[in-house]
Amino acid sequence: MHNFGSNMQANRLVMLSTLAVLIGGGTIACSKIENTQALVSQAKQFQKNGDNQAAIIQLKNALQKTPDDAEARYLLGMTYQETGDPASAEKELRKALALGMSHDKVTPGLGKALLMQGQFQNVLDETGQATTKGPASPEILGLRGNAYLALGKHQDAKLSFEQALQARADFADALLGMARLAIADKDIEAAMRFTDLAVDKNPKNIDARLFKGDLLRAQGKIEPALDAYGETLKIMPENTPARLSRASVELAAGKFDAARADIEAARSKAPKNLMVDYLQALLDFRQGKHAAARDSLQQILRVAPNHMPSVLLAGAVQFSLGSLQQAEQHLKNYLGKDPNNLYARKLLATTQLRQGQPDDAARTLVPLDPEHSNDAGVHVIAAEIALAKKQFAQASEHFEKAAQINPSSAAIRTELGLSRIVQGDKRALADLQIASGLEGESGRADILIVLSQIKNQQYDAALTSIAVLEKKMPQSPLPWNYRGAAYLGKKDIAKARDSLEHALKLDPKFFPAAANLAQLDLKDGQATNARKRFEDILKAEPKHLLAMLAMADLSLRQKDEKAYTSWLEKAASANPQAIQPHLLLAHYLLAKGENAKAVLAAREAVNAQPKNPAALDLLGTSQFASKDLGNALDTYRKLADQLPNQAEPRLKLAQVQIAMKQTGDARKTLQEALGMKPDLIEAQLMLGGLEIQSARYDEAQKIAKQIQQQKPASPAGLVLEGDTALARKQYPAALAAFERAHKLSPSPATLIRLHQALAGAGRFEEGEKQLATWLASHPQDGGTRLYLAERLITRGAFKAASEHYLLLNQQNPGNLVVLNNLAWALSELKDSRALSFADQALKLQPNNPTILDTYGWLLTQSGQPAKGLDPLRRAVSQAPDVAEIRWHLAATLAKSGDTAHARQELERLLASGVAFPHEKEAQNMLKQLQGGK
Repeated sequence: MHNFGSNMQANRLVMLSTLAVLIGGGTIACSKIENTQALVSQAKQFQKNGDNQAAIIQLKNALQKTPDDAEARYLLGMTYQETGDPASAEKELRKALALGMSHDKVTPGLGKALLMQGQFQNVLDETGQATTKGPASPEILGLRGNAYLALGKHQDAKLSFEQALQARADFADALLGMARLAIADKDIEAAMRFTDLAVDKNPKNIDARLFKGDLLRAQGKIEPALDAYGETLKIMPENTPARLSRASVELAAGKFDAARADIEAARSKAPKNLMVDYLQALLDFRQGKHAAARDSLQQILRVAPNHMPSVLLAGAVQFSLGSLQQAEQHLKNYLGKDPNNLYARKLLATTQLRQGQPDDAARTLVPLDPEHSNDAGVHVIAAEIALAKKQFAQASEHFEKAAQINPSSAAIRTELGLSRIVQGDKRALADLQIASGLEGESGRADILIVLSQIKNQQYDAALTSIAVLEKKMPQSPLPWNYRGAAYLGKKDIAKARDSLEHALKLDPKFFPAAANLAQLDLKDGQATNARKRFEDILKAEPKHLLAMLAMADLSLRQKDEKAYTSWLEKAASANPQAIQPHLLLAHYLLAKGENAKAVLAAREAVNAQPKNPAALDLLGTSQFASKDLGNALDTYRKLADQLPNQAEPRLKLAQVQIAMKQTGDARKTLQEALGMKPDLIEAQLMLGGLEIQSARYDEAQKIAKQIQQQKPASPAGLVLEGDTALARKQYPAALAAFERAHKLSPSPATLIRLHQALAGAGRFEEGEKQLATWLASHPQDGGTRLYLAERLITRGAFKAASEHYLLLNQQNPGNLVVLNNLAWALSELKDSRALSFADQALKLQPNNPTILDTYGWLLTQSGQPAKGLDPLRRAVSQAPDVAEIRWHLAATLAKSGDTAHARQELERLLASGVAFPHEKEAQNMLKQLQGGK
């Protein structure tokens, strides 16, 4: 019989929670308590009146008098959250937990604070235990749904939101979550429906109104977005997120005075909010005040070096100031976090060109696939790189493509003409004449006017401007496509369709019009018509990449996965240099668990573009998932070579090297990563663990101390120090490190390590007492209870272990580990309930060898060896090399009277040389059976 997980301590996932700190023995004067209570009451009244800043002041005053007041800490944390300061909110809410406040009460607020900071996995970790004790609250389900959504796990997100809405149909967080899912599916209409429902059902819900403003803003509906933020501020005038969102929209609309007023108002309420300084810097940048913008950004990056919007803006500001090296550094840092940002990548390539680094600029541009890009700016930069390398023919090709994409640009035409003059191309004069004419009446200016008017919902004005544009571009489908967009804005679907159809008459291969019409068809439930749009383009141009990808997308929408993969394969075959079809196919196959096929698809992407980082990364991931470690190693080496200044690819390379037991190489790779990014904690912890495995304890200790110096507020360095001492069997030192880590950030993980250190020192009962004390104040912490029960069962304390397992079974019925171990513990106590719990486990997993072994052996012990034979034989067939199971089968055969087969089983078992706990008993039984021959 086996104790599930008893020998897998290092791999056990334990849900994180916090430990209530024992309050010291000093007494507090009654007057002090009364003063604190009065201040807290005043703070609550201020909150009720909407004056959160006054509430914060009173709560801080209360905590100066009574720092250990959990209620005041909780209220302060929740107030910080309402004012848009999630970091301070998290700090205070964790203190409230440490002071003994109920996990159920604090977790929703703490989860929201973590969500606001982008700590999505931490949200799932913190709320995990709430899902193990029965139906979770709508608040918890909403938090988990939003975290799953941010992590790209859309199905998990949808399930969480739907469960929340089943419990509470008008729950705003879940309705907004469904809106976000709709946005991810590009169904803006559904997103607006969910959003409007959230606002209608919860008219005073600030988050719902803020989200509505954000959604309207994303659609370019500037005035409605401003109105939505204004309504939010009517409800809560000091709401900083609403104030900053409105300022951001005002900035985009060029309403600089209004933006400045909102920024200053936000600063008065939340002077430490990074977004206040960021928007001030953006305002200065937009108004050409580059030095002022630089100064603001420097202040932000001193305290928040990883605030990526500020990093990107700093790159743009330094570029404008001519500080090209600083601009390059900022832009590289930004792309390390967001490698797909088009603006950042183009600006970095331009910066490198300005510094005379055309090769670096070319490498920067590779992920944008210049040969097949539909972005005129990418082609212009690629052309300038070619000019710098004196590759004039290639430069002309890129300028020509840019002119085709943006035919109204005088600047592009001029550059094209110049590049052709260098080659002696007779078309140069024509290009320059076109450019000259365009500069007189720039079509580009007309396009920008039209786009601005459509964005601002000035649809009638846009139609007038489109008529002017059409005179300059009478044969282009572009004006008709814009006309269709304007009529869509006016809700005149019939005229919109007519305009888009006319665009396709002018150019049957004009994809934007076909895509817009297909979207209208899908909304009308006419999927067949939508499909025909793209089929018509493919008739005119059989290798049209975007049309093929659109056909694939339609197939996936209709859940025709076979057609989806078929279209991707066709697109890849027809466009051998395009990587999008291969990448989409590889991602799909990986998600389906078809790792070997994913490798083939990713390999095709690399063949198409051998140096593309995205393709290399996906190939390495697929190979690693397929356990093709040798090839994964080669691929990640190539990825690291393509990104020579980035640390993250080296983490993946080291992961493969560790899996291949190439300890020395892994160590070198991790050291390289840390040379690029000395405070990359993932690399530090990976290297520290590697040093412990290699018994290089002094090196591991150095890393632990380094982490402690770099991140004094993090327990990670102390935990690594404790792990190092534990591996050395220096239990007092390990205990001291774990105690400090636990004090810094109380959690079950550090508490369990404390127990391990105490157990190593022979102080088992002391460690178990600490765990029991924790569980007394955290009765729902299933992970810690399971760990304690396993320790007790290992020590033979079956009664105490069974009590914990019984409680775990009540809190989380149907857990396989709990049922199996509970059955074992009860059987040792001769408790008749043991067989019932083993039977429940077997029903959950009828073919699990461990469960079969437990069930069969319990039948034997209960005097039913004949019934025990079948499950034990099945267990042996599933796990033929597990000696303990074979021993149980042999003993059961003997008890059932089949001595011949029992003897054969024992002889085979003992001849194997595998040690097992009942080996001596098996030897004695064999002697008895042999004596009876």
